[in-house]
Amino acid sequence: MPKIVRLAARAGKRNLLVAAACSCAFMAVACAGDPEAARRATALATDTTTLDSGAVRQPIPIGVDPAMVEWRSDGALIASRDSLLKTPGYVIDSVFPPEEALRRFQAEAGGVAPNALSAGAASIDALLRRYWATLVRGDSLQPLVVSKPEFAYLYFPESAEPATGMQPHVSWLLLSNNSGRGLARALALAAESDFAIVGTACTVQKIVAGRNTIHGPCGIVRRSASKRDTLWITNHVIERGGVFKLMSFANEL
Repeated sequence: MPKIVRLAARAGKRNLLVAAACSCAFMAVACAGDPEAARRATALATDTTTLDSGAVRQPIPIGVDPAMVEWRSDGALIASRDSLLKTPGYVIDSVFPPEEALRRFQAEAGGVAPNALSAGAASIDALLRRYWATLVRGDSLQPLVVSKPEFAYLYFPESAEPATGMQPHVSWLLLSNNSGRGLARALALAAESDFAIVGTACTVQKIVAGRNTIHGPCGIVRRSASKRDTLWITNHVIERGGVFKLMSFANEL
């Protein structure tokens, strides 16, 4: 069932309402929207300059669905009107300062704090080929994607997200929701694969944040009897210390 996440945060004397997300089960299809919502989502994703008031727009963090957010007059990112119309679900009633929020999220992630990415692959090419082969076989994908402790200790603290006011538990929830929808699409394609994989590709865009480099979108180059094209099977790949992993299973398939 769809759920809403809404968050009220205080930064100095101003209130910051942080993104709400339409939550889907791990293998569920994406929550449906209307044409007006789609139009608004496109505008949000492409217009990141300034508002009429001159306020600078707060950037949309990696993994946040643009359809679920909009900007307030002072440039702060808030839940979109569409998201507020959805069925209420999990509500976070209080927000902590960034350092405390991160400490609590890391404690919630459990286990020993990692100092490096585990498993993964030694290159983007190896990672994408292994990911696709695993999809086709139906084996476990968990070694290929960033775990919650890795997100809590290695990615989030060095990313640009804390500076935007994003809380780590909200960022993780949004990333997980998009991951489930993307995986469902990738599995459907893998089940019908009647083509050969002849290579892999990533866009030239990449983001360096601390010791992490975020690549993507990335995909596999396929060849069938009638065509050769690229399936963009993941939006982001994280590279850290020579190890590559999927940030999530989110994609634009």
